[in-house]
Amino acid sequence: MQPLDSPDALLYSTTEDIARRLVEEGRPITSMTSVLELIDNDETELALDELVRIIEYFRISIMQEEYSRLVAAATRLDSMDSLLETGVDRFIIT
Repeated sequence: MQPLDSPDALLYSTTEDIARRLVEEGRPITSMTSVLELIDNDETELALDELVRIIEYFRISIMQEEYSRLVAAATRLDSMDSLLETGVDRFIIT
């Protein structure tokens, strides 16, 4: 089992939270499953890239706390460029 603050755990829990909220809003996005599968297959950097592209493409609102976990995961993976290039921060809601 991964430590709770590992990039894998942070990204997995964040993806699950976003996916759960989308289902509750009636907007299930099946491509979120591919992000979880990438994490399960030790492809966390690719999973981060995929998740931010999904957020951008579907214009998914994210909570500040979710964004903070994405930043923490990206920092640990040395992949902040994934977040910065897509401008995911513009989808933060309060």
